[in-house]
Amino acid sequence: MENAKAKKSFQVPHILLIILGLILFACFLTYFAPAGAYQVDENGRVIAGTFSYIENTPVSPLSALLMVQKGIINAGSVIAMMLVAGGAIATVISTGAFEEILNFGVYKLEDKSVTVLVPAIVVMMSLLGAFAGGDSMIAFVTVGLVICKRLRLDRITAMAMFYLGYLIGQGASFTSNMVMIFQTTAGVAPLSGMGVRMIIWVLFTTINAVYCTRYALRISKDPSKSIVGEILEPDENMDTELTVNGFPLRATVVALVMILAYVLYAFGNQTYSWGQEYLLVIMVLNAIFSAIVYRIPANKASKTFMSGAQSMGGICLVMGMARVIGFVLTEGNVMHTIAYGASNIIGSFGLAAAGVGIFIFTLLINFAIPSGLSKAAIVIPILAPIGDVCGLTRQVVAFAYQMGDSLTNTLTPVSGPLTGALGLAGVDYGKWIRYAAPLMGMLAVIVGCFIAVLSAMAWMG
Repeated sequence: MENAKAKKSFQVPHILLIILGLILFACFLTYFAPAGAYQVDENGRVIAGTFSYIENTPVSPLSALLMVQKGIINAGSVIAMMLVAGGAIATVISTGAFEEILNFGVYKLEDKSVTVLVPAIVVMMSLLGAFAGGDSMIAFVTVGLVICKRLRLDRITAMAMFYLGYLIGQGASFTSNMVMIFQTTAGVAPLSGMGVRMIIWVLFTTINAVYCTRYALRISKDPSKSIVGEILEPDENMDTELTVNGFPLRATVVALVMILAYVLYAFGNQTYSWGQEYLLVIMVLNAIFSAIVYRIPANKASKTFMSGAQSMGGICLVMGMARVIGFVLTEGNVMHTIAYGASNIIGSFGLAAAGVGIFIFTLLINFAIPSGLSKAAIVIPILAPIGDVCGLTRQVVAFAYQMGDSLTNTLTPVSGPLTGALGLAGVDYGKWIRYAAPLMGMLAVIVGCFIAVLSAMAWMG
């Protein structure tokens, strides 16, 4: 009983409790923190060098709660994207197209050597993560265990190929709905800056594939080098044969059309100034196309779409409520004081340091709040004016947030997908950190250099 009570006492607070706590803290600041204001331009962005202190305008907790409806309305464009994207992605995933492609790839590669199979799987999982992967992808860790038994590799390799491959691909994605929401929250056109993000995805995927393959080769030659201390052996009582029914033509068509749909919108946005409404239409049409190709009955496809949209409902509520924090800090004239103080600290070292500072801040806060969408609603509205004062573009702020949000997802012990994948693979958390932390360190240094350069260039995307 005592152990059970001890475990309960260490539970991470639910995101709604965190938001309510931050709202109360914001109210507290409006009473006691110095109030100040910048002048703003026609787009509502602060103008550097115009800060001045003004009289305090406290916001009571009751007034803050009365802002919840306003917050939800204010988050309308983001909520619309989340609902439609949730429904569209759920419909495409329900066809099983991506599982078919992955199974076919594994089937074709299963008899290949470590040097071919391991990097190929990492790349496939990274592609899934970049375009349509969900947390359900961790289930493929069990497929990894089967492969590692055949190749006499260890449990870490199964985790690294499937879980880490997917998560790094998702974090460095250039088309995922998470990236689009980050950009929209920051006031940036969805899917803009795709070229730089594609370069980052290629770099991250290549480094991850090389890192994983080197580890697999090392332990295949010397099993004592395994971090978990043991190599998986083939189980005679377990069927390890993977079978597929020919080349997945339908799945390939669905996947290609989905990729081209995002490319089409990016082109239209840059060339014809297509707004978010075009993106939502493209998502719906893509879902309909996928359902037709797989001959899914209209009623079933509609239910799947609705279910996917409903799964985003809680996050939509969080997005709306999190806006209240920004409203309180703004009406209490504390938001600009925070931006002024932060810009004096990180902005005094130049644009490059300011961009890297936002990246590092997001890396650290992601340990406590790994939910990217929920955290974005809280953090990006605060980071945006700081970036404005420092002279950073909103594109750089959104990119620094995306990168900071992704890398520590592979390390934080409060991540549900990570703990779930570790449970499936039977890997101890401490041993996983020994494997993953050096890789995340390398990626963090690389992306930090990118952010520094993009910040200095005033990258607009």
